[in-house]
Amino acid sequence: MKVFRKHNYIQVEFSDGSTFSSTENVDSLWDFLQTHKDEEGAVKKELLKEELYQGKELLERVKASHVLTLRGNSVYMLDVSELSIPEDFVSKIIEAEENGDEQELMKFKNFWTLVSLNPDSRVRNNLFWFIRKWDMQITESGLVIAYRNADIKEEAKYTTDQVKAVINAYYKEKYLNHKNPYEEMFSIGEQTKNLGEVYDEIVNGADSPIYTDQHSHSTTITLGHPVSIPREECDADQEHSCSRGLHCGAKGWLKQNYYGTVGLMVLVNPANVVAVPTIDEYGKMRTCEYFPVAIIDFDENGDIIENSYSLHSDVAYLKELRYEGDINNNDIDGYEISHTHATREEMYNSILSRLNAD
Repeated sequence: MKVFRKHNYIQVEFSDGSTFSSTENVDSLWDFLQTHKDEEGAVKKELLKEELYQGKELLERVKASHVLTLRGNSVYMLDVSELSIPEDFVSKIIEAEENGDEQELMKFKNFWTLVSLNPDSRVRNNLFWFIRKWDMQITESGLVIAYRNADIKEEAKYTTDQVKAVINAYYKEKYLNHKNPYEEMFSIGEQTKNLGEVYDEIVNGADSPIYTDQHSHSTTITLGHPVSIPREECDADQEHSCSRGLHCGAKGWLKQNYYGTVGLMVLVNPANVVAVPTIDEYGKMRTCEYFPVAIIDFDENGDIIENSYSLHSDVAYLKELRYEGDINNNDIDGYEISHTHATREEMYNSILSRLNAD
């Protein structure tokens, strides 16, 4: 059992991965935890009594599930991994199954596949809580849509405003209007060009500006290309709200011109999340890789304006990913990915196969 306190916030992490947090009666709760620091069972029973009651009702619904498997009081998606699933995520999976929402179920299965590839148990346990807390979106192949700001490092043939217009037009035609962007024309500057071809110029060539982070100016950020650093260079301590790593956050947290003049939409692979903050009012996480896909607009209050299209270009990102070595989750005793001979790349190919079958 681990106890973390910061000002008027306490979080308790139990050995089975379950957590309890509170901002009420913090001083008396702290005294209780110090007095019973060696009595995890008693502490868990006292703190989680409401959650355990709710859990019993949820577990009854799990028993009828064709997607989830109940072992004792833990729930698994065994065709993905042998990692137990956090209760809040179990609830959403059951809700989707009971509603017959196959698309939502596939999204959750892909998400949990990628989460299961993350070597950090704290991320696996807290990421879905963070996503729900900040109303973040999960794409159909299980990636997380996040946001960050950046500064311009190098200008290019197309300006930031032109790049934003092209990419938004491309996504709208392809995903909202269900048209072929390569059969559409687009006016840019004084020219009218094939929309698909100018999009390719931007994401595949050197025609788009290069951006960088405002803090260190050490990263190179170009649309359509992963930004990454070695995981071991990131700070994995989730109690450190701002530390080493690639930062991105929720739309409700990011404001215009906060650490950069250009707003970016990025895709985050759950396997590459390094630290998820446990503090309710802090909506930024650290990763070792993200994939910038679009430039965003802000309203008069400096808040992000959501796009009208649903982003599905994440499949192209998944096709670019390459992993070597076997999946390893040795940080939790008794946990292992099913079929331990499978490589990470094979897991991703499994996701792509599911998508292609739809």
